Amino acid sequence: MPPKTVFTKDDVIQAGFEIIQEQGFQALTAREVARALKSSTAPVYSNFESMRLLEKEVLLRANALQMEYMTRSYTDRVFLNMGIGYAIFAREQCRLFRALYLEKSENKDLLYDLEKSMRSRMVKDTRLSSLTDQERHSLLDKMWIFTHGMATMICVGLAEDNSDEYITKTLMDVGSAVIGAVFMNKQSNQEQQ
Repeated sequence: MPPKTVFTKDDVIQAGFEIIQEQGFQALTAREVARALKSSTAPVYSNFESMRLLEKEVLLRANALQMEYMTRSYTDRVFLNMGIGYAIFAREQCRLFRALYLEKSENKDLLYDLEKSMRSRMVKDTRLSSLTDQERHSLLDKMWIFTHGMATMICVGLAEDNSDEYITKTLMDVGSAVIGAVFMNKQSNQEQQ
């Protein structure tokens, strides 16, 4: 009799992650994970009390991959790189993007963590160093709305051009306008004081 195969928690998470990556979030079931592992559903339930806990771990892994995209150096601008990475993630990992933002409304904690991480990375962008925390937060909110909209359009196939060049140029153009407005507002407030 062959030895019994033991699947670790990480094996189960990885199988779930690959299912979402290839088939979408709706395909993440205990049976699909078992099929991917070539086992019964026992490894799923021996490692997780519920599918909800497995879903959460899989989404954390998807979020970690997204952060890898957002921390790459596409340009010499940290803030711009975050947006470019976000849009490229939506293009290259569309099913994961959908799972994180379009299919699961319970992911608010992940979004808060992502925003917190982006704020801390913005401090490293020397072009934004003269802004206050509140001004950076306002800038992030405005750019997040635009970038998320663009990434969603890319993910669902509504963007006519989703090339790296188009993403970079569009985010650079919009970012320059928004950042310029923030600096003009800052200057105007200083002059009024």
